[in-house]
Amino acid sequence: MKKIVLLLAIAFLFSHQLICANDPELQQKMRQHVSILASDSLQGRGLGTRGAEIARDYIVAMFEEVGVKPFEQMNGEFLQHFRFRQNLAWIDGWNIVGYIEGSDPLLRNEYIVLGAHWDHLGYKKQDGQKTIYPGADDNASGVAAIIELARYFSEHPQLLQRSLIIVAFDAEESGLIGSKHFVSNSPVPLNSIKLMFSLDMVGMYEANKGLHLKGMASMKNGVELAESVAPNHTLRLRDTGSKIERRTDTAPFGDSGIPSVHVFTGSKSPYHKPEDQYHLLDYEGMVKIHNYMSELVSRLSAQPDILPSPSLIAHATAMATGTGNRISSGVLLNAGSGFHRYDDEFYRANSVFAGSVGLYLQIPLSRFFTLQQELHYDFNGSRMEGGVFRRHSVVMPLNIQLGTPRTVSIPVRFYSFAGPYFRYNFAGSAAGSTLDFEIYSEQEWGYSLGFALELFGFTMGYTQRRALTGLFEDSQVNVFDSNGYFSLGYRF
Repeated sequence: MKKIVLLLAIAFLFSHQLICANDPELQQKMRQHVSILASDSLQGRGLGTRGAEIARDYIVAMFEEVGVKPFEQMNGEFLQHFRFRQNLAWIDGWNIVGYIEGSDPLLRNEYIVLGAHWDHLGYKKQDGQKTIYPGADDNASGVAAIIELARYFSEHPQLLQRSLIIVAFDAEESGLIGSKHFVSNSPVPLNSIKLMFSLDMVGMYEANKGLHLKGMASMKNGVELAESVAPNHTLRLRDTGSKIERRTDTAPFGDSGIPSVHVFTGSKSPYHKPEDQYHLLDYEGMVKIHNYMSELVSRLSAQPDILPSPSLIAHATAMATGTGNRISSGVLLNAGSGFHRYDDEFYRANSVFAGSVGLYLQIPLSRFFTLQQELHYDFNGSRMEGGVFRRHSVVMPLNIQLGTPRTVSIPVRFYSFAGPYFRYNFAGSAAGSTLDFEIYSEQEWGYSLGFALELFGFTMGYTQRRALTGLFEDSQVNVFDSNGYFSLGYRF
């Protein structure tokens, strides 16, 4: 009977919301929050600025006003302090954390997180000019949304079965530092947090033609529920996949095995630009998202179970054991130069451009070691007496990487690598004449050495390849290929 009454209450309230989707009062509240947080006087909410302090105090005041309660575990305060090092300076950061208690005697001990980062890029000075990055869409919009969602559930407690954690994260722009700190220092047991939403850039609904719920499929049956609610609010859903966004505060939660969803209207906005100002936002769209999220969260709070998908369980297990994703793939682009070594002589050939493009497969072996298999189309050669020598080849390197461990929520990895390669030469020319593979070798063996830095899936590095077998079929002529490349890559 209780469940029937709850469903009838939900149906009534959200049908009323659909009629009032253009609620001018809620639009005005959203606009007020964003205009204050993105005002020039707040200096872009940069770390360590007076503007950041004003923004922090404003959010705390709003939490109090809308009925968010502080945790006793945090000494009855909203502020969760942390310190981190940036270059040579130690920086103070502040997460703003509270909760709204659910009404179910059992489910109230489980939590859904509604989060949004409140920091932004601050300002820069150049040639005496001060340029402020106000960060209206990124992410005053998300903060405004969680404040008004908190107000809604405080006013309608009967719609909330599980409890909500409302949190504004600091230092997201510096590498998700605030959300990492929260996950490591949660005021409730981490296994009692069943689902996390990061509302990050929700102010451009119409411009981007819909709402992304990236990571919704990291929850079992999450997509089906999300899609069933959308028609109630004439809302268009876009990305609802299982991949958890690494560039917002969902990443640390997902790495801990918590289904995590990036609520995001899209990047079609003045992203990280001074033009990201409050008057450009789509407040009617923000009301639509608010109404949709309030129904979605209400229904989720009453679900008998909120469970991670099998793929998220596998990912979290791999992260916990320090091996990251078991298998990943990506693309590599190499550009550099090559030449031929005459090991029996005192000279070498001159260098010419060399390059390759290809795919790779990574298989982590342990916390520190990773196996990487690559397949490239390769363009190599040298400038010799009489003209330029060129070969078109397929190259298959197999490298062992030794690097910093893949640990929970750390997006940076440095590694060195070494291993053998096989090259098959299928075409080429020497001084304008086609290569005769009765004279020149079709096959080549050698080794690769190098190092690389990986950041958020992007790779920058340097590779040296040296042949151990000769250029010619006649093994008495000792000429060997040598190449050096600068590499750019992306891990899917």
